[in-house]
Amino acid sequence: MATKPEKSAGNAKRPDSKKKKPAFSAQDAREQKKQAKRKGLRPGARNSAETTEQKGQGAKNKDARVGSRKPVALVAEAPVKVVKAPKPIAVKPEPVVTQEQQLAKWERELDKLENDDRLNALLDKLELAQAISADDQEWLDKKLARHQELLKLLGLNEEEKEASDPDELLQRFIETDFDPKEFDSLYKKD
Repeated sequence: MATKPEKSAGNAKRPDSKKKKPAFSAQDAREQKKQAKRKGLRPGARNSAETTEQKGQGAKNKDARVGSRKPVALVAEAPVKVVKAPKPIAVKPEPVVTQEQQLAKWERELDKLENDDRLNALLDKLELAQAISADDQEWLDKKLARHQELLKLLGLNEEEKEASDPDELLQRFIETDFDPKEFDSLYKKD
């Protein structure tokens, strides 16, 4: 009869290699895996058992969830207005303008008005009896009023009476005492 070959040392079962682990160790492994995935503190950590050090402070701090002990008004009070003192405004002394500087300023303004292209164009339209818009008329009135004011300030507004009658002009010439020596030192009377 044929005999069965004996098992060689290579075919021998190894008790440690394929041995099933008990169920309790698999459960432990799952819990350890869950713990490894978690981050932060365990839930309910503040409610866990207190240590001996905290038991002495328990009277002071009963529950960490309790907030401030400061009383809160249940009825809204009128707001208190805080009045701040106004800041003192630094008074800047106005620059002293001499009469000559003021006259020069007015003369420049008058010259600017007399050389204004828009003003001259509108005056030309009015002389030709052409219509102008209401805005242009308002602007023209302001500029003409300022022109008259500047003439008064500079003393140039002394308009000579225009003689409507030639006799009046002759009479004014006769009445004025014209002395040519006042104006021309070379003038000799014959």
